Amino acid sequence: MRILIIFISFFLISCEDDLDCCTLPPLYNLELRYDGDRLEFSRISVLSNPASSPAFPEHAFDFNSNNKSFEIYGLKNTKDVYVTLSFFCTADGEFHTEELKADFHEDKTTVLLIEKVIGCEPTVQVLYE
Repeated sequence: MRILIIFISFFLISCEDDLDCCTLPPLYNLELRYDGDRLEFSRISVLSNPASSPAFPEHAFDFNSNNKSFEIYGLKNTKDVYVTLSFFCTADGEFHTEELKADFHEDKTTVLLIEKVIGCEPTVQVLYE
């Protein structure tokens, strides 16, 4: 118990002069909106710096819903972020991916709105609400 108290005291004292050490990374909100039945989404990946090596997504979410919200912490870059949607198309029975660029803002939700699908190709609108 004493060790825990000492650790907490040390942490609070070290943050006293520099409040930045105690703040959380910025939170960004992302939503996928699709009410159709042709596409079945299963994964969304977010990569803010495609030049990084290796180019693995910083955030990846597996899900099984066509309308879903995500919370993303600590993106390195918030402009022209690469977002990849993975989905199954019932029209051809195959899996597909769709990559697009979107910006992220702390005070707005980035919305990926899909209202139109031709064949197995969704038209994705990026909105900021």
